[in-house]
Amino acid sequence: MLRTGPPSLTLQKSLFACAFFIVLLSPALARVPAQPTDKDQPMVTTTQIKGDAPSAAAHIVKYFVDNAAPGSDFETGSLHILYDDGKEIIQEILPKKKSTEADIVENQEGFADFKLADDKRTIGWTETMENCCTSYAIPMTVSVYHSGKVILHIRQGQMVWYWSFRDGGKHIAAVWGFTHGPEVGDFQLYDAATGRMIAEVRGKEETQSLAPDAPEWAKQTEHEMNHQK
Repeated sequence: MLRTGPPSLTLQKSLFACAFFIVLLSPALARVPAQPTDKDQPMVTTTQIKGDAPSAAAHIVKYFVDNAAPGSDFETGSLHILYDDGKEIIQEILPKKKSTEADIVENQEGFADFKLADDKRTIGWTETMENCCTSYAIPMTVSVYHSGKVILHIRQGQMVWYWSFRDGGKHIAAVWGFTHGPEVGDFQLYDAATGRMIAEVRGKEETQSLAPDAPEWAKQTEHEMNHQK
């Protein structure tokens, strides 16, 4: 039978050095956030505006929401977006549908939390929706309009705690979380043009906040959320 002796001293030193390097590198590797995969992506849908899109040179000068129609159970009425060339875009709330045993419908209740990007052509808002577990509607969707024909709707599955434009409107940062329970948010960064998630970081339960080594976009978003009026 062929017997092998113990590793040579040189080999032992090499193995020890490799093991030491791996241990030293492990914390750094753990801090590198994983890139979102296709299964991590939020649900992104689009709707078409009615009528013609604003001209390429037009900028948003005003936006407002109508009061809910008398006798209706909506929270708000239609959304109006006005441009400096006189163009007006009107986004209406869809009529409510009744739920069935086979199809539970979460109807939209209103528009809220508007923000205008630095380019003055990109505007976003949240859509409040019916919620099975509360007596009031909650924001469940972040919607973005780039002054074209399409409105983009991003939905992650939880409540929108906070959202904002980043990089002049090129990106969207949103914080999602449970309606009730531990206040540990899921921070996500999206491409504003497509709604695709490009980065994600979660808060820490022990501190109810982000870790010190969280990316800058997430830290800025957390600061804005904690200091919003």
